[in-house]
Amino acid sequence: MSEVVVHRLPDGVPTPDDFDVVESTTGALADGQVRIAVRTLSLDPYARSALRLGAVPPGSSVGEVLESRCPEVEAGQRVLAETGWRSETVVDGASVRPVAVPPGVPLSAALGALGLPGLTAYAAHVRHLRPRSGTTVVVGAATGGVGAVAGQLARIAGARVVGVVGSDEKARLATERLGYADVVRRGPGLAADLDRACPERIDAYLHLGDQATLDAVMERLAVGARVSLGGLIDQANGSAPTRLRAGAVMAARAQVHGLVVHDHQDLAPEHAQRVGDLLAAGELVTVEDRYPGLDLAPTAFARLMSGRNTGKVLVDVS
Repeated sequence: MSEVVVHRLPDGVPTPDDFDVVESTTGALADGQVRIAVRTLSLDPYARSALRLGAVPPGSSVGEVLESRCPEVEAGQRVLAETGWRSETVVDGASVRPVAVPPGVPLSAALGALGLPGLTAYAAHVRHLRPRSGTTVVVGAATGGVGAVAGQLARIAGARVVGVVGSDEKARLATERLGYADVVRRGPGLAADLDRACPERIDAYLHLGDQATLDAVMERLAVGARVSLGGLIDQANGSAPTRLRAGAVMAARAQVHGLVVHDHQDLAPEHAQRVGDLLAAGELVTVEDRYPGLDLAPTAFARLMSGRNTGKVLVDVS
């Protein structure tokens, strides 16, 4: 089997040269274990802080059970499992669960809109942002795995949704496919763009970006605004700790929430039902950034951590 290991610890944004693809073997199964062939691997930003020299980065996958010594898991079954960046692995059967998606929805959605990114977006939507008709919602990293779902949920709720993007390609994706009312570009013109796109200020903001974007949005909050801090991608790459403008929070009498998805597991059944129904009806679409082959996982991860991905980043391993 093949696996990716950390060749050197990244200095700032990871590069493909920080990783090696090596060959390894798996041993015989013990009682209760299953052997899984990884079909689709999920790459997620949290892995950046978990990189260890010589170790396989963590990651969840949709896989196929090749062999089982666990009575509850059958060979040939498609399952979700924590596999790391490998083509094959052995795990405890109790740790896997069957893949469940609505008819017509791809299995890969279990790693994106119906997985942890989707649950993150859903938790921010129902517990922090609470968008409604007539309000303005701004979503950072608007076309990423979390942002794409959050933006669509806010639009479906009737809000006017403005996305923060980093390229013309992402701007077109946000407006033409995801239904954003408008987009603004990160960079020197962001403040002026926000003034244009949000003339009545910002009622809710999902932060998934950098310090400069956070600063610009916080200065344009409406009174009573709600902010969900869902991701600090620049800090993950070694930037200085993110700071919050206390004066802007006070002036807007804003509610600011820190979002850790594991605190919201009680929403998982509701999220699966609601987002699953929207996917099946075609009212919410998935956006995936797919790469063919495990050897491209380092390239895909480097693009993810530098903000060059469009949608949920997946590697088709086999």
